[in-house]
Amino acid sequence: MSINIDVECDEAVVPASDALVATVGKSVETILLIEGFGEEKSCVVAVLITGDERIKELNREFAGEDHVTDVLAFQADPITDIRQGLNDVEAAGFIGDIAISAPQTARQASDKGCSFEHELSMLAIHGTLHLLGYDHAEPDDAKVMFGKTDQALASLFKA
Repeated sequence: MSINIDVECDEAVVPASDALVATVGKSVETILLIEGFGEEKSCVVAVLITGDERIKELNREFAGEDHVTDVLAFQADPITDIRQGLNDVEAAGFIGDIAISAPQTARQASDKGCSFEHELSMLAIHGTLHLLGYDHAEPDDAKVMFGKTDQALASLFKA
């Protein structure tokens, strides 16, 4: 089984670099491995690193929100719950798209006093968890989702 992550950079806004692509790919892969993918379940995730204008367009078109956001996640199909193995994940294959605003990532990293790489990883993980059906609208759900995010970040950024 395999995990395939396709990272694309909007070259007009964010020049692709090996480091940027590697950071995003490793972040998505880490949370997918934690969630049990790669051994018995295969999947494909596509990630677009873009600018504020494009993320605002996507947010307006798909979420009805007319503002810049940091990350958007789009599930490929209504998957009942691939975390529970209730569907044939291999048949689903492609689980979804993630879009991340590089400028918003940089602003948030600055505000939080962390590196761009750390914030980018957090957003890639966050988007992937949304693709897997996690949400943070309710306090109990937020605790689970952010706990998984922290677990993946700790694995990526070992002291």
